[in-house]
Amino acid sequence: MNNEIQAYTITWFIENYSYCWHKQGEVLKSPEFTGDVLEGTIWTLQLYPRGDEAKHKGNISLYLTRNEDDDGPEDIQLKYNLSILATDESDLRSSKCEFLFRKGDGYGAINIAKIDEVLILKKSDYLNQDTLIICCKIMMDGKNIQPVTQINVRTSIGIEQILFFHIVEDFSELKPSEKKIIQIRSVSKKALALSSSFYFYADSCCEGKIVAEITPSLSSSNQILLKCRLSLLDSSGKKIHCGETDNRFDTTRQDIIKLPLSLTKTVILKKKSEYLVDDKLSLLCECTFSTGVEFEKIERILYKLPIKALDQISDKDEDLYSEQLSECPSALDNFREIYNNRLLNDVVLKTKTKAFPAHKIVLCARSPVFKAMLTNDMKEKNSKCIEVEDVEDDTLQQLLLFLYTDYVENLQWESAIRLYYAGDKYDVRKLKVICSSFLVKNVTASSAGELLLLADTHSDSLLKKFAEEFIFKHEEDVFGSDEWMKLIETNPLLVSKTMCLKYLRKL
Repeated sequence: MNNEIQAYTITWFIENYSYCWHKQGEVLKSPEFTGDVLEGTIWTLQLYPRGDEAKHKGNISLYLTRNEDDDGPEDIQLKYNLSILATDESDLRSSKCEFLFRKGDGYGAINIAKIDEVLILKKSDYLNQDTLIICCKIMMDGKNIQPVTQINVRTSIGIEQILFFHIVEDFSELKPSEKKIIQIRSVSKKALALSSSFYFYADSCCEGKIVAEITPSLSSSNQILLKCRLSLLDSSGKKIHCGETDNRFDTTRQDIIKLPLSLTKTVILKKKSEYLVDDKLSLLCECTFSTGVEFEKIERILYKLPIKALDQISDKDEDLYSEQLSECPSALDNFREIYNNRLLNDVVLKTKTKAFPAHKIVLCARSPVFKAMLTNDMKEKNSKCIEVEDVEDDTLQQLLLFLYTDYVENLQWESAIRLYYAGDKYDVRKLKVICSSFLVKNVTASSAGELLLLADTHSDSLLKKFAEEFIFKHEEDVFGSDEWMKLIETNPLLVSKTMCLKYLRKL
């Protein structure tokens, strides 16, 4: 060994990290890597998104593991540092290690981070654009700091979303436990197949509790259903949210099998004229699957470069025309101009007091609900007007601006609440995420109850979990606020469930 410290750094980017399908004990491996300073040994980083053992429940485990069949020496001593990085490359969590590795050995950080911290509480820090960044820096013994090698590797988790209508005919004649089943097959190259079952229970205490089952076929065993959202479309095409589950954030990653609807058969029959057209129930099912590793690759190697040289390497050097490109208008800039100048409008959205010109093709492209209204057999299909009476003028204007430009102007607490509602109603997912992120970052003790109510009303499990965590962390300020007192009066059931959860957490 020479008298130099040779730093060997591997940075592993895991895209779509929240869609890791792994249960406890299941591992995600980086691409293999080696190098001169590693004396012919071959290595991988091994990540357990839900811990490698039951006693590590709630934690993420990360190890550096040596290949069993490499051509290196029997033993090799390594000092190394395992980290989870922020986007600015600062360490969010890190662990210093030193072990003697034999072939097949793996050592590292049993509890590199908490699952809830990464996926929920500090998601914006850990998962910029849903990408987790893992870093392993290996230091070889010596005296002088000299050349370094940096390798960037990338793994992308595959995602496939399937949206379909499950039309239940002769709904009022449906008998208890009688299943209405349809088969769905994706047209993608993954050929994902699933069955959708719809039925209700006869138990009088639940007034005809309705259940939907979304089951991937056996041939799709490598594809895991992680998110499912159900909505009814009423006679006017309005989406009525009636069920949702998102298992990406569970510490044990339970499979989605049965999803109960919040509306019972009794309730639907009482509003037959609103929910049933020709005795048909239209159920919109939005399913998101994790489809395993989409791709993995080594994408960049900086080999034995002096440390000073690293500071002079910039991605900007790779594009000589970046300045010219920055001066060119984007597609969104052009769409904003079309929207502002009201060019070639072919539909109008009407609130109670105002009309807003728009374009059908933009509404269809950005909102599955508008798309269903304008392409299915509904009154809006052949009309040039869509009634939007439950959305205020300012909110609808902001919604349209976002649909055309992907941008939200002057977001405030109240406008974020209203835009969240609009984003949920018309299934504009990105707008919901932007509003949720704003609300999470700006919640206070006085507004925590409002956030909890919003999440509960819209069955947003992630937002509700954050609201609960915030309330329990600041319970004295929250429970002593006037706003919480009002919530007790207006929503006693929600408050009692929250207090019960607080009690159970202390057991």
